[in-house]
Amino acid sequence: MPPALLTTSLVNTIQIGSLYALMALGITLTFSVMKLPNFAHAEYVTAGAYAALIVSLSGSLNPIVILAAAFIVGALTALVSQLAVFKPLEGRQVSFYTLILSSFAIGLIIRYILFTMADYFNLFDLRIQIPLQIVYRQGSLILSNLFALVVPTSILLVIALTLLLNRTALGREMRALANNANLARVIGIPVERVKNVTWLLVGGLAGVAGALWGMQTAVNPLMGWVAIISVFAAAILGGLSSFSGTILGAYVVAFSENTIMLFLNFNFGVDLAYKPAIPFIIIIAVLLIRPQGFTQLIKRGGDLQR
Repeated sequence: MPPALLTTSLVNTIQIGSLYALMALGITLTFSVMKLPNFAHAEYVTAGAYAALIVSLSGSLNPIVILAAAFIVGALTALVSQLAVFKPLEGRQVSFYTLILSSFAIGLIIRYILFTMADYFNLFDLRIQIPLQIVYRQGSLILSNLFALVVPTSILLVIALTLLLNRTALGREMRALANNANLARVIGIPVERVKNVTWLLVGGLAGVAGALWGMQTAVNPLMGWVAIISVFAAAILGGLSSFSGTILGAYVVAFSENTIMLFLNFNFGVDLAYKPAIPFIIIIAVLLIRPQGFTQLIKRGGDLQR
């Protein structure tokens, strides 16, 4: 594979991996605290992306305003799904599998609401409007201000979430809830408040990831769903309980989808159309070989369950 193509694929790996990490941390947080692999997470991503798109089309090109709108809409979408569906079902003590099916149902409802809105206002396959500029050029390597926005924003949000988890009272309450919900109630932790805040954080991070994703590709009602298997693969690599493992898993998935896929295409003629199969291969391999993922291979400072 030519060095120029390798360099470009590694840059894409860093950029896509940062977005996967931001989305996958929400999956890990939901599973650890709520004990729910939430497939509606895909629609939180899409809802945030559409909020960012609408703000950008209204005339505001300030990235902070755009990302703030995405965070708010993603957070509210997640909280409404918790209060309207997940909390009542939890109160009825339904099975784990019922909750999973409910997350699919919620996702479908949100998705078709977004389809209806996009059809009415003709908001299909539009890129979130921010001015694109080249900030670095060296030979064949070209970096735009989009790379300078996506990667640092993702990293800063991941660091902020990790600090919140490990350095604040709310983080200690979330860890206690993740370890033992019944004991958390007994010792006086406001479980419902902690759950609501968790949903806000999960949806907000997903919304920001959707906005950043929509800046580099295009926004449509299926964008979150298209990415969700890769995101789940990253979370599973992290054992669904480790922040550090999930982040590493996100970059492994992105590296596999970009650099390894290009290597196979260039050297062995493997069609790039097989790229969507990579997350499934990763998920199956992890579940068969090492179900705990990376949780015991790296420092566990970002784990929710200890």
